[in-house]
Amino acid sequence: MPVDPTSDRRPPVTPQMALRVAGVGVVAFILFGIVFFRLWYLQVLDGDKYLAQARENRVRTERIQAPRGQIVDRNNLKLVDNRRATVVSIDPRSIPVALRTQIAVYGQAFTARDKRPKGRKGPRPAMPQATGATQTLFRRLGTVLQMSPATINQRVVSSILQVPYADVRIKTDVDRSQRDYLEQYKERFPGVSVDQVYLRSYPIGDVAAQIIGSVGEISETQLKNKAYKGITSGTFIGQGGLESEYDKYLRGHDGTYQIEVNAAGERRQAVAARDPEPGRQLKLTLDLGLQQNAEQDFVQAGGGHPGAFVAMNPDTGAIYAMGSYPTFDPREYSKPFASQAAYDKKFGKAAGDPLFNRAIGGFYPTGSVFKPITSLAALQSGVTSPDKVIDDTGCISVGRTQADRRCNAGSKPNGPVNLVKALQVSSDVYFYKMGQALNPQPGHPLQKWARHLGLGHRTGIDLPGEGSGLVPDPAWRDAQNRKEARCRKQLGHPCGYADGTNRAWLPGDEINLAIGQGDLQASPLQMAVAYSTIVAGGKVPRPHLGQEVTDARGVVQKLDQPASKHVKIDPAWRSAIMEGLRRAASDPGGTSADVFKDWPKQQFPIYGKTGTAQRTGRPNDQSWYVAYSYDASAPDRNPIVIACTVEDGGFGAVAAAPAVRLMLSKWFQIKPKLVRGSSATR
Repeated sequence: MPVDPTSDRRPPVTPQMALRVAGVGVVAFILFGIVFFRLWYLQVLDGDKYLAQARENRVRTERIQAPRGQIVDRNNLKLVDNRRATVVSIDPRSIPVALRTQIAVYGQAFTARDKRPKGRKGPRPAMPQATGATQTLFRRLGTVLQMSPATINQRVVSSILQVPYADVRIKTDVDRSQRDYLEQYKERFPGVSVDQVYLRSYPIGDVAAQIIGSVGEISETQLKNKAYKGITSGTFIGQGGLESEYDKYLRGHDGTYQIEVNAAGERRQAVAARDPEPGRQLKLTLDLGLQQNAEQDFVQAGGGHPGAFVAMNPDTGAIYAMGSYPTFDPREYSKPFASQAAYDKKFGKAAGDPLFNRAIGGFYPTGSVFKPITSLAALQSGVTSPDKVIDDTGCISVGRTQADRRCNAGSKPNGPVNLVKALQVSSDVYFYKMGQALNPQPGHPLQKWARHLGLGHRTGIDLPGEGSGLVPDPAWRDAQNRKEARCRKQLGHPCGYADGTNRAWLPGDEINLAIGQGDLQASPLQMAVAYSTIVAGGKVPRPHLGQEVTDARGVVQKLDQPASKHVKIDPAWRSAIMEGLRRAASDPGGTSADVFKDWPKQQFPIYGKTGTAQRTGRPNDQSWYVAYSYDASAPDRNPIVIACTVEDGGFGAVAAAPAVRLMLSKWFQIKPKLVRGSSATR
């Protein structure tokens, strides 16, 4: 089809339209030229200037440490507080990669050496040493801080091995002149920071050290723990004792602030900040006055021997005082040590394991303080009654050989004794016969009652590190035999499980248990709970130190602990046992009567039992005493049970009972008097 030229004709562009299009093009060209010229100016002419400024100014986020909450006693007296201090640290990222690699290899070699058996460990690996600029830094820093470069090197190596990403704390409590010098000449100390931090202060020194515990920087392993979810590296947390148990309340929440810094790390101006939230205050059931005096009383009466004590309310389980000796000064523990040898000298076995809390983790045979438990088992099983009389001739035979003969201390006869008299004079023969009669009873009533009253398992106290102890029975003996058999098969010689004899449970084992000997292992806290249960008529208290958590607005949370359980104790059984304990401390012939001969018993009645336990390989017997008392004018106001044991202290009346008397004197505001008893019973 032919195209009609007239139908495809377009209107011509007018001069006005052409002028407009040209104007728009010129404007666009001018704008593009301005943008191009500005970019060229910034990048070419002033590029170096702005690059330097960009490199010079950076925003850094830093943590503002939150002060931990105070710890106070039941009367709001401070046990632990905070103080400000200057700390000098080194950023591990400023340590050359080569040196950090050497440190990692050193740590692996050291770990491998520790895993080798004794006698085949080989030489200790050589500690990596800083060289070049890092060595110069350590030397300069040591001159300012009055430390040897070798000490600084050791601290850097130890810290990077333990927490590779955390700042290495070189020195704490730096004085003002040292701080000012380091800040003035910062360019000479790359990677070194000077910060103000909160440190724990201890107004009472080493009092209650094992209870309070310590704080320290969170470790890499702890960061992976769900309990510390959301906590960042570098945060200080509780690392032992109450500091650890109640860390979530005491820790608080760190704040942050952002600052501009230049390439040298110098601060220019603050950008933004979030205030820290202080930790909350922890109020304890502890009585500071009793705690301080009890620790002194223990050392005085115990002659400086190791041991522990627990004082608690038998109704509520509130701990009034708890101590373990030897102890330590937490201010020294928080400081860095020049070497592992220096640490071991202060806190290791050579120093008596002062970090170890014997009150909750020290387990010993108890001797005769176990006899009230045997009494309950014998009464419940029907093998005795409160009035049943047994003739104590001083010794009995429990087998066919002379080795099977069991006697009172010194083979002293006590004549006809019932349960009350047996507790008063601590007749071993009476309780040997109870053990002899209980052994064939079904259900092992002696072991059952020991566990009912708190032995053989954790009491549930709000402290880390509590052990379970041991209440031996035939099943335990069989398990030990199996371990012994497996071990002998592997090694070809006796391994020492139990006594290493690989024998069955014998009647003699039950007889020994009946007087708190043999394989029995109990702590002072467990014995305090056992006696409290008898005092309370079957209510097993849950021992606790925490009372309440408070902040600026008031009480946040009460920490009352309900009784863990109840056991049925016939009132007649309890009455007989309590009367035996009263006579033991008050009547002529009682094993601790001479310790309390001038005690005001009408106002403050005493119920107490001595214990003298034999320990294999020890130079002397273990001294025990457990007592209960109250104010007769107000029986429900702060009654108290105290359990005390002294390693190598001898007879119970010689060391432990005098210590308890001194502690009770403080509690009831009686003039203290150290009185040692003469009873030589076990």
